Amino acid sequence: ALILIIFLIFLEFLLRLYSNINNINFTNDNKSSNLYRVYEEGKIFELFENFYTYKKKLNKRYINYYKNNQELIKIWDYKFTTNNFGLVQKFDLDVNKKSIIFLGDSFTEGQGAEPWIDNFGKSVHGYQVVNGGFGGASPKQFVYLDDYLSKKLNINKRVVLFISNDIRRGISRLDNTNCIIDHKKCSKKNNAYGIPRDKNFNIENFLSKFVFDQKLSAKRKIKFILRDLYIYQFLRTSINNVRLKNDKTINKNLEAISYLNNKYKNHIIFIKIKDANDIMFKKNSFESKLIENYFKINKIKKFNCDMNNDISLFHNHDFHPNKKGYSVLRSCVKKILDKEL
Repeated sequence: ALILIIFLIFLEFLLRLYSNINNINFTNDNKSSNLYRVYEEGKIFELFENFYTYKKKLNKRYINYYKNNQELIKIWDYKFTTNNFGLVQKFDLDVNKKSIIFLGDSFTEGQGAEPWIDNFGKSVHGYQVVNGGFGGASPKQFVYLDDYLSKKLNINKRVVLFISNDIRRGISRLDNTNCIIDHKKCSKKNNAYGIPRDKNFNIENFLSKFVFDQKLSAKRKIKFILRDLYIYQFLRTSINNVRLKNDKTINKNLEAISYLNNKYKNHIIFIKIKDANDIMFKKNSFESKLIENYFKINKIKKFNCDMNNDISLFHNHDFHPNKKGYSVLRSCVKKILDKEL
């Protein structure tokens, strides 16, 4: 047992050394536990059975913080607007106009900067632009939102934007907690907070009452330590090949992609966005390899936006694209649309 421990310590040291020499990094799974969303207080979300939108006609400030020991680091701070359908865009939608919907997750919604899809304007190639992106969404949820909006809008074209991790996701429904509705009702149990619309309100002092000195169970501490290991990061793909073989959630999400492809055929475009982890780690994740294989076997046409393989196009700590990153993403998507529409 002692020899095994010494070997693992030595291997960990070698992997860290190798990573430093080759400038290899990774987005640690622990990061989400140290992220805190902050909205101007009030009801933000409109909940449906299998998905969510936002409330209609919002104009809300949205801030994201990262907790680093006893320091709060502001990652972003901007305002977003929702339209007459509760979608994140400043333009209201005409139910009769021929439309193109962009289905996707928070990268499509545009979290991390003022929503990038607004920069297309009201239309692209004669089609009214519909931003069907919402944070935490899975391909299965793309189908639910598409079904819902297809009954209300004249949608002719569909663009599915996704990152590799989307296939691991279940059903995401963000809730209007008491804390988001009224900041006076916040506690240490929350990770999304409401704040008053007051320029003099000290957000950092407010959050400090809740986010520091939180007690972790022994089980969670061990989990966090394991996730920090380079051995774990390098073995992750191999571990997931075994652990996630025939995973029901992954299978349902991949089936959702096939469903959309079979339903819309030449009227749908799939675009995979390269995320920060694949760029930093300089190799495809388990999820990326699975997606590439699935599209190939099922002969589904797919385009790629590789984000210039540039990690500076993403926010530190959170790893959503920043303003420059979304500009690069928009340019990539526009080139594809110019060719395909």
